[in-house]
Amino acid sequence: MASILFLGASGQVGGAFLSVFRTVHPQTPITAYLRSTILDEALTALGNVTIIHGTFEEYDRIKQLAATHDIIINCAASFNPPLTTVILEGIKNTKATTAPKKPILLHLSGAGNFVDHSKTGEYVPKEHQFNDSNPDDVRKIDASYPPNGATDGLIFAAAAEGKVNALFVCPGGIYGQSTDHIGVSIGAAAAKAAGVWVLWSLNNVKTLGFSPYVGPGTSIFRLVHVDDVVSLMMLVYQRALDTWDAYKPEDVYSHFYLCVDEAPESKKVAEAFGELLYREGKIASPVPKQVPYGEAGITAGYSAGNLIVEAVKAKELGWEPRAPKRFFETLRESHYD
Repeated sequence: MASILFLGASGQVGGAFLSVFRTVHPQTPITAYLRSTILDEALTALGNVTIIHGTFEEYDRIKQLAATHDIIINCAASFNPPLTTVILEGIKNTKATTAPKKPILLHLSGAGNFVDHSKTGEYVPKEHQFNDSNPDDVRKIDASYPPNGATDGLIFAAAAEGKVNALFVCPGGIYGQSTDHIGVSIGAAAAKAAGVWVLWSLNNVKTLGFSPYVGPGTSIFRLVHVDDVVSLMMLVYQRALDTWDAYKPEDVYSHFYLCVDEAPESKKVAEAFGELLYREGKIASPVPKQVPYGEAGITAGYSAGNLIVEAVKAKELGWEPRAPKRFFETLRESHYD
């Protein structure tokens, strides 16, 4: 039976994915590599899980683990080229014996790659938006597509060389907390994670002392609930199994799956963030403030620019977003620690 090396068990997506995965694949052996010990009991309860504690800087260790597993699922580090390099080096020297073909790498990337870098805060439709069903569009992804493109590019290159069967799930801004997260039963903080994009944005508002928006605030950023990311990952995992024997190197450009749902305007998002942090006593007013791009803080590129993409490939797999709660409802019920 194929074995899995899993990175990101304590994360917003990874912790939920493992729980859902185990209900569908109860016997698949999993090695969970993570730093924290808090989730050890919950991971053990999943059954057939080996826990290895370590950091992402222990390159030799990670390389060895990647070389001895058939499938690597990385939900932990979408913009960490050194870690990805080590994983790929391990894969290229694989010692796994149960795989019928090459090892599989299922990688969680991010749609921030496709923000248009506008600084106006206006909705700016694109004549040609990125299309994940067009291999020629996917082929262009490299380090010039920050923040995840450098890592994605390494994986594309390895797959195109025939070293690995690589598949990507590429979500927009992830929000929400999953009731499926393995840490829920013990009240772990990891199960309450806001998500990278939400936390960046809230921290930015707290630092500035107000919730900023740029220009008219009509620019859009695509969002998706964590449970919908997990459901697409499950579909893509099954796709990886179904294509294991037939996967050819050039197929990597046809296995990039955008995962997006809502498309709120930036001013409305700023209002929601402002209301949350005002309610928590972190800022003096809930009213968002219109500012020039240069005064909008570290998330200005996401709030002033547009992320205009569609989940074409995901829909082809039968994926449909079914978020238990929408973004604004989630924020109204959220807290900021």
